[in-house]
Amino acid sequence: MRLQILICGVGGQGVLFLTRVLGESALLMNVPFISSETHGMAVRGGSVVSHIKIGNFNSPVIRSGQADILFTLSESEIAAYGHYLKNRGSAFINSTKINNESHCDATGLALKAGSIKALNLSLLGYALSMKGLPFSYNTIKDAVKNITPNNMLSLNLRSLNLGYTFNL
Repeated sequence: MRLQILICGVGGQGVLFLTRVLGESALLMNVPFISSETHGMAVRGGSVVSHIKIGNFNSPVIRSGQADILFTLSESEIAAYGHYLKNRGSAFINSTKINNESHCDATGLALKAGSIKALNLSLLGYALSMKGLPFSYNTIKDAVKNITPNNMLSLNLRSLNLGYTFNL
């Protein structure tokens, strides 16, 4: 398996936690991975970008036009980071404007689950339901269980499930 994933959003949306979930999922499958994060302003609302490579790679940084998957937790970030996605890549965009299969109102699903803090997992669940990732739902669920603090676990699992069942 060789996969390049770019996650972008703004501070406070869970870009780094989503990176950890995908990394933990790779570990559970005994697949190597490397990642790198870029933080914009060190306050809530600044750009945050994470590069993840699953499989045998030498460098964690993804070049323009090479990402297999793009997660955009804030629709406003697509203009700045959309160029990373390859021509036949898959994008999963948090948006209230559902105009195609790449868009999902992850914020609305997270609020339904109990908190906007879990929008990252709603979008991840949605991507899993669209067969956009090489991980099973159970592998991702186990990864979430492994790294989530106890006080957030039920929220995170509800949000993941709401995203996963969004189109079913």
